[in-house]
Amino acid sequence: MAFVPTTQTEIQAWLERFHAVNDSLDTTRLEDIYAKDAKVQFGNMPVVNGIDGLRNFFSGTWAKLEMMHHKIESFDMVDNRIYQSCHITWQVKNDPENEKVVVPAFAVVHLVMSGEEKGLIGRAAYYMDGAPLVAALQRSS
Repeated sequence: MAFVPTTQTEIQAWLERFHAVNDSLDTTRLEDIYAKDAKVQFGNMPVVNGIDGLRNFFSGTWAKLEMMHHKIESFDMVDNRIYQSCHITWQVKNDPENEKVVVPAFAVVHLVMSGEEKGLIGRAAYYMDGAPLVAALQRSS
């Protein structure tokens, strides 16, 4: 159940739920955290629009992952925006080096504040250097 957090404890719980959905690598769970028409930008890439766009964006990469884990470093919330730094760990299936790829990342998440999608992500921007993950994915193919 989505909710708008108001305390530091609630923000942490919201982020843990958000990361649990992503770390599950299950694209059918994306509507648990994103609004139907969410707009999401990953660094310099074009904006991904809506749940179907997000499913298409994630499905290819997530299918190649053994695991993904987000470790929250810090966070804050101002108005409807959550700012969060974390470290993301990935393990790619069939990587001959069996490397656990770890990169720092930063997110700005804008929550929907009213209506049926209250507490879901309406807009987000994620920043990280994806090159180490791309290298592991290339080694595995």
